[in-house]
Amino acid sequence: MTAEVLKNAQEPAGTSAFIFNQTASGPVKPWSWVSDLLESAPTYWLVTTSPDGTPHSRPLWGIWARNVFWFSSQNRCGEFLKVNPRASVNVQLGEDVAMIEGKSSRVTAASELSVLAEGVGVKYDWKLSVIEDRVHTQFGQSAPVFRLDPDRVYGWSGIAGWESATRWDFPPSR
Repeated sequence: MTAEVLKNAQEPAGTSAFIFNQTASGPVKPWSWVSDLLESAPTYWLVTTSPDGTPHSRPLWGIWARNVFWFSSQNRCGEFLKVNPRASVNVQLGEDVAMIEGKSSRVTAASELSVLAEGVGVKYDWKLSVIEDRVHTQFGQSAPVFRLDPDRVYGWSGIAGWESATRWDFPPSR
């Protein structure tokens, strides 16, 4: 899969984010900065809530492609997302931080399952195959696939760089 296929031509505009009880003074970070951070992160933290409202956080592999976060999970978070599809994905590389807030949905179409399978192959050198409505490893494990469509993405470079804290908003109907 080429990088061109994984990129989305539409880039959201950034605005100064409200952080530490004040609005960052700027300048705002460019979309390319946070997009590169989300693409290159080796591990992500997915935050969901259980049906009783208890937060659930777990590390996972995933890919950022087409301005969407793609992941698979056999973990209970998949069951939690059925009850409440709202979730957050968080990344930290060095002092650079990004957070995606949005709504997740189960992916079953082969074309969308392939986005994750091919992306994981390129990024992690890990072979996944698509069979029916799941991805499968070479060791016989399988898992459902999800996508997290962002409502908003936040990012900044370390505590000392909080002035550049930026918020990117996405259209409500994507």
